[in-house]
This record gives sequence, structure tokens and C-alpha cells, in this order.
Amino acid sequence: MTGRRRSFLPKPHVLALTALLGLASPVAALDFSIFVDPEDNYIDASAFLARGGFIPVPVIITEPAVDGGFGIIGQFVRTPEHPGDQPPRTMIGIARTGNGSTAGGILRGGNMREGQVRYKYGFGAADMTVPIFPFGLEQSIDYNNKNLAAFANARMRLGESDFWAGPRFVYRKTDLSFGEDAELGPVASRVRDEINSLFDSKQYIALGVSLHYDTRNNPLSPTDGINGVLRWDVYDDAFGSDADFKLGQAVLASFTEFGDDWSIGLMSKYKWATGDNPFFTSPSVDLRGLQSGRYSGDSAYSTEFELRKQFSTRWGGVLFGGYGESFVDDSRLYDAEGDIWTYGAGVRYRIARKMGLDMGLDLAKGPEEHIFYIQFGHAWGREMD
Repeated sequence: MTGRRRSFLPKPHVLALTALLGLASPVAALDFSIFVDPEDNYIDASAFLARGGFIPVPVIITEPAVDGGFGIIGQFVRTPEHPGDQPPRTMIGIARTGNGSTAGGILRGGNMREGQVRYKYGFGAADMTVPIFPFGLEQSIDYNNKNLAAFANARMRLGESDFWAGPRFVYRKTDLSFGEDAELGPVASRVRDEINSLFDSKQYIALGVSLHYDTRNNPLSPTDGINGVLRWDVYDDAFGSDADFKLGQAVLASFTEFGDDWSIGLMSKYKWATGDNPFFTSPSVDLRGLQSGRYSGDSAYSTEFELRKQFSTRWGGVLFGGYGESFVDDSRLYDAEGDIWTYGAGVRYRIARKMGLDMGLDLAKGPEEHIFYIQFGHAWGREMD
């Protein structure tokens, strides 16, 4: 045991964190020690989150599809009542991009019945100008999508196993259009002919099911265990949908610890669509380093590995690489694309030790450009559930 002397004055880095975190009490009553872990004297948000505070995560949008942008997400995360449960989590966010797109929404996830039922729901609105890359062309064509969306799902543990299953509900209302001043050449005119039937307000409603398998040692920033998710959503006019189609997704993420400070993760994802699905729901290759929707088709496969080294109890680093393909059966809008490779590196900091929650930065390189990301939890958090 060392005779290290502790200072009771707020350090500059603690003051900086205080400015970043949402404050739940008046300035005059601030207790800066709430942002310092007494075990190691490092910056930590565990106690603050346990009090009902939140971490406002800046969203620096580097996505080329929308010309970059900025947003903010308030992350409310609480320690679960039962070990191994999903931590109750609420996210409230808003963003604006360089091309004038705006979006906002709320997402909530938690547990019921002493952790035997997990749920998640959310809703949001967006006015987005986004590109599509038809026929395998390098040049994109922009369209506008005014969108209202909501979803809800619940899953129940199957006996005492690590399997979970339950129903899903998805609602979307969209209003699509090309820009009034768009100069449409031959290719854009062909695209307009293909999607002209979508140029009005339509709603898409789905009922679905999901099956989950989860043995992760930490649902926020896992380093060991397996997470598998199988989803199947059916859009049908019987539910009030303006189009009949089906969307499926299978994800398997595996994590293995080795040595004292190393872990490796592998994630594979396959998405597919059948029926008369609107083009903006077409499956696409999802990898760090790729522009969103850049490689789309009737189905898409993505796989990514991540090697992690823990340098200390707080700091870690990751190296990652990925491969993807898109496939086309009868699409009139997309061409198949293969041999899509990405790679990158990142840094991690354990911002909430008691929850095992990491934040960090990633820089990724794809076939076209470099893209960096701010991570809250694991980079595969959207795929895992």
C-alpha cells in the first residue's frame, strides 16, 4: 500500500468532465468528487449515473452521405438490480448534418419481472437528404425522406436457458421526393422511374419475432461470451402497411479473452429482403469505414473482427478489420458488389467502471475514404441486443 497523497481540490480534467456531463444539481452544490472513482482516483461516471445523471455524448457526424454534422445524445444508464441483467438505458438525441438534414428521437430499454423479460422501444422523426448508389455507379443520387418511425420489442427468457424470444413491432411513415432543383440526367431519370410509385406519403407497418442467445460477460462493452440475434419482420397490408415485404437479419458476435489483457471479437451479419420492399430498406454492407448504404442489394453480408489490448484498468486499444458483399437476385436498382475491405484502430476509456462501460474513438478506412466514430459502449452495440 502506497502513501499516495490525495488532493481534495478539483483537478483541471475533473472540471472539464463536469462541463461535459449533465449536472443534476445547482452549481453552488457541486461535489466534484462524484466524478472521481475512489478506488483509483480516475475520472469515472458510475456514481453520477447511479444518482440519475446522464452523459451527453457529442455526435460528430463524419458520415459522407450527409456531409458530416453534429448532434448530442443524452445517455442515461443505470446499474441493473440483478447481476447479468441488461442495464436500464434511455437515450435522447438530436442532430443536424451538413446538407441540412435533421433528426431526433428517444430510445428506452430495460427489464421487467426480475430480469426475466427485456424490452426496448423508441420513436423519432427525421427530415433527411441522403444518397443512393444505383446500378453500381460511383456517383450517388440524392433524395429527400421525411420520416416518422416507432418500434417496440420484448423478449422473454426461455426457461433457465440463455435463449430469449419475443414479438416485435415496427412503424414507419415516409414522404419521399427528389429535390425540386435536381438536374436529372439519364441515370437519375431511370432511378426516378423505378421509385416513382413511392413519391407520396406511405406507411409501412410490420409485426415480427426475434430469437436471442446471450452469454456476454458485459452487455455494454463485452470481452467474453456470445451474442446471437435472429429477427424476422413481416410488412403486410393486413396490418395497415402500404407494401407487402419481409426483412430478416441474423447476427452472431463472439468474444474470447486470452492472456491477461487481450481479447478478440468476431461479428458476422447477414441481412435479406423479399417482396416489394422500398429501396431505402434494402440491405446494405455495414462496416466501420463505409458510407451508409454505399453497397446495397437484395441481401448483404458483413463480417468484422476486433483485437483488443487492455493497457491499464482504464485505457485500452483496438485494431479491427472487415469484409463485406452485397447480393442481387432481381433488383432493378442495385448491382452486386464483392471484395469490400475495411480496417482501422481505436482507443477506449472505461468511463463507468462499475458498469463496465467504455467510451472511445475509432478511425476506419474503407475503399473510398477515412471515417472516424465516437463510440459509447461496444462498436457492435447496434447489432447486438
